[in-house]
Amino acid sequence: MRDTSGQDVVLKPRSKRGRTLAVAGVAVLLSATAVGFAAPQFNELFSSDMSISSEQLRYGVVTRGDLQRDIAVQGQVVAANSPTLYSPSSGNVSLHVKAGDRVTKDQLLLQIDSPVLTNRLDQEQASLEELKLAVERQQIHNKTTLLNAQQSIELAAVNLELQSKNMSRAKQSMKHQVISREEFEQNQAELKKTQLAYTHAKQGLVLQKESLAFELKTKELQLERQQFVVDDLKRQIDELTLRSPLDGIIGLVNIREKDLVAINAPLITVVDLSDFEVEVNIPENYADDLGVGLPTEISLNGQEHRGELTAISPEVNNGQVVGRMRFVDGSPSGLRQNQRINARVLIETRTNVLKVRRGQFIETGGGRIAYVVNNNSANKTNIVVGARSLSEVEIVSGLREGDRVVISSTDAFNGNQSVFIAN
Repeated sequence: MRDTSGQDVVLKPRSKRGRTLAVAGVAVLLSATAVGFAAPQFNELFSSDMSISSEQLRYGVVTRGDLQRDIAVQGQVVAANSPTLYSPSSGNVSLHVKAGDRVTKDQLLLQIDSPVLTNRLDQEQASLEELKLAVERQQIHNKTTLLNAQQSIELAAVNLELQSKNMSRAKQSMKHQVISREEFEQNQAELKKTQLAYTHAKQGLVLQKESLAFELKTKELQLERQQFVVDDLKRQIDELTLRSPLDGIIGLVNIREKDLVAINAPLITVVDLSDFEVEVNIPENYADDLGVGLPTEISLNGQEHRGELTAISPEVNNGQVVGRMRFVDGSPSGLRQNQRINARVLIETRTNVLKVRRGQFIETGGGRIAYVVNNNSANKTNIVVGARSLSEVEIVSGLREGDRVVISSTDAFNGNQSVFIAN
């Protein structure tokens, strides 16, 4: 072949009008398609009261299930047992430990020297000895008196026996006309007199025994009372020697060596490091829902520990009540006094309820309104909320399962009935 000229074909140039019509047709088709897709959004936009970007909102879906009602609280670790020892009397202090020392139960901590109590004890002991002598003296007096009374009875018995014999002889003499009737009657009078003396002597002995026993009992009661006074003073002086009530560590010393302390002044605190509790502050509006024994969850070093509410303060301070929690499974290792912690108090569990994620829409709407999202439109709906937890809130009425609602703040909606959400 010499060249390719035999393969070439001559083409006629296309009409510019036809190409323009084709381009215009494609443009019209694309415009119609775009209008078809955008028409609903334009309708929502023009029917809405305002527009807001979706990037400013967060959403939640209404579901059905169980809701755990709880309270988030903050607190600190405290020793479950940290008794503070107080001064039982005024006096000068002698310390035997310092803050931070480890101590064992009954170990000597400090002593208080109280001259007032010491002098009172000396005086009362002297009175006690005096009463002991008085009791012994009374006992001797009783014995002497009873001995004299017994002697009088015996003498009266001898006189009665003698007079009885004289009366017997008088009767014989009178029978034989040896003595006169006057002498006989005189013997009879002497016999009656002797009998009365013997009877009165025996009765006097009984009365003397009762009287002497009463006097002795009075002295003994005085002695017993005085003994109580002395024993109580000894107890008070023994309490001036303060010993540790438990094994632990000295947490706080409020006095210095040889300080003069007043009665009932706080002296020293002993902390039991083997058992810890959690002291938390709870808002007062939850106080009526709380009760001893409620389960709790204590967050510590990224771990959850089971707890139990053991005490609730009856007083409200700064809008809060103080509660105490204990670890159900024992205190975990590594706890430190006053360590900050977070915890939850589990108040109740509600089953098969409508619920949605908790968000700022509860606060901004007062728990009475929510915005239900449908396509690109958010419509205001009246709702009633029930129990609230840290992450969820119960919906009593106003919403249905599957509804998608705005859970972020709705302040930007300005209370409008319908809001367009722009993507």
